[in-house]
Amino acid sequence: MSNLNSIINLNSLLDLTARLYESDDEHFILNSTLLSLMGKLRILRGMVIISGNNGKHIPFIIKGNFEYNEELTGKFISEINEKSFLIPDYDDSEIEFVIPIKKSSNQLFAVIILGKSISVKSLSDDEHNYISLISNITANAISNARNLKSYKNEKSKAEKQNQLLSTLFEISKDFSKHLSYEQILKTLAFNLMGQLTVTRFAMFGIMNNNDCCLIVNRFGTGIHEHFLDYFKDIDFAYKVDPSLYENSIAEFITDNEIRVVSPMLVQGERRGLLIIGRKMNGEDFSDENLLFIEALGNSAMAAIENERLFKEELEKKKLESELEIALEIQRNLLPKRNPALQNFDISGTSIPSRHVGGDLFDFIKLDNHRWLIAIADVSGKGIPASLIMANFQAALRVLAMSGLTLKEIVLKINNLLYHNTSADKFVTSFFAIIDDLTGKINYINAGHNPPFVFRKNDYVEQLTLGGLILGFMENPFNYEEGEIHLSENEFIICYTDGVTEAEDNSKADYGELRLEDFTRRSYGKSSEHVIEDLIESVKLHLGNLPQNDDITILVIKKHRNA
Repeated sequence: MSNLNSIINLNSLLDLTARLYESDDEHFILNSTLLSLMGKLRILRGMVIISGNNGKHIPFIIKGNFEYNEELTGKFISEINEKSFLIPDYDDSEIEFVIPIKKSSNQLFAVIILGKSISVKSLSDDEHNYISLISNITANAISNARNLKSYKNEKSKAEKQNQLLSTLFEISKDFSKHLSYEQILKTLAFNLMGQLTVTRFAMFGIMNNNDCCLIVNRFGTGIHEHFLDYFKDIDFAYKVDPSLYENSIAEFITDNEIRVVSPMLVQGERRGLLIIGRKMNGEDFSDENLLFIEALGNSAMAAIENERLFKEELEKKKLESELEIALEIQRNLLPKRNPALQNFDISGTSIPSRHVGGDLFDFIKLDNHRWLIAIADVSGKGIPASLIMANFQAALRVLAMSGLTLKEIVLKINNLLYHNTSADKFVTSFFAIIDDLTGKINYINAGHNPPFVFRKNDYVEQLTLGGLILGFMENPFNYEEGEIHLSENEFIICYTDGVTEAEDNSKADYGELRLEDFTRRSYGKSSEHVIEDLIESVKLHLGNLPQNDDITILVIKKHRNA
């Protein structure tokens, strides 16, 4: 026991453990461990070996006059296997111990190599135990340090994303105010300079015949035609590497200091190309920068597209009112195609009334098998409601691609709406994430008309789990997330109040009871047929009366089991 106390002092061991666990610096952890082992075992020379990016073993820390022998070190490391440490059996070696720092047999963090001890006695059992104990503590400390670094990186990334989302929301509002090319381009240039310190950029529109037309060029030289051919079909923003292209293109990229090329999309369709020069401060472009450039370019091109539509409508119908023009722009924001899934049949449509309104439905692909489905209704009518709807949609699409959970998306949209709309404006919405592989549907109902679910046993239920309407409170009560599974031919009908509040000549609403009865009679039909039949049913109820509110319907049907 006395020998145990001499080599393993509990207080000093706890102190060492605490220091190692408090640090996220692997050099500090390994250096402290090396010094501790050398001190306890009375050794004057030691080193720490790690694996480089190329898989080779490289010296990380060296203490004393210790020469690194790559071939011999490789042999020692290959002999470690499941052992806690190795005492090499080489007469010509000055190495006394080879100690692996590993979390498990297949996760080797580092290897500590120690020279001969100044003590001539053989290694005691307590010293054996001490080496194993220190090795395990160090491995856990390194694992903890890496987890801590990962947490810090994720936290920093989340903070940057939050800042990015707020900035993009403000930029989206700025673009919605401008109707001329000059104002749009000034807003684009201002944000490139203010957010990225970029002064040189070029923007091209992509015509229906896939030719590029110049919108603006602030590089000072013409844009190489072959350069446009290389990049006009890209799907996302990325940094340009001159070494990947032929000499003429590589020289053009280098001479003009082009750093990033990004597509400019409007409702998923490629409408332009944004070319970005270097930053004035010389910094590289981060992943967040690329996401910002992509979103900024999309907003600018959408503004240009809206400006183009505005002029076209104005020229064709000079006598039409501003509301009719805004209605056309609003229609263009809705999805053009239904999503293609293997196990679900999903359709949506929106029939606007005579006035510009705030109805919305959207399909957003999250990955290869998950889709975000949303339907929403902004309070009020007219241009204010349509602008809120457009900003709501822009925020939803950015948030959907940021890796957030469904509950986090709802909370962030609520926060953005609360701080960027007046007190009398709010949004009811229903969100669902559909997993095409598992068949699972997670949903949150934010104060929206509860969708109807038809089950095979002729049972109809409603999806009510969720919380308050969006934009009403800064910090609403926690939203409750629901989860359901559909069997084959079972379906969900989502709708806005333009369906249930449609009035006939006697002022009677279409109502939920009539909609529930319609749901039971729709078994076996495709999602598109369900929508067509429901629209026809509402029109029959209206009779000869006009439609006074937008009618938006979204149907999710399970057409086969996964």
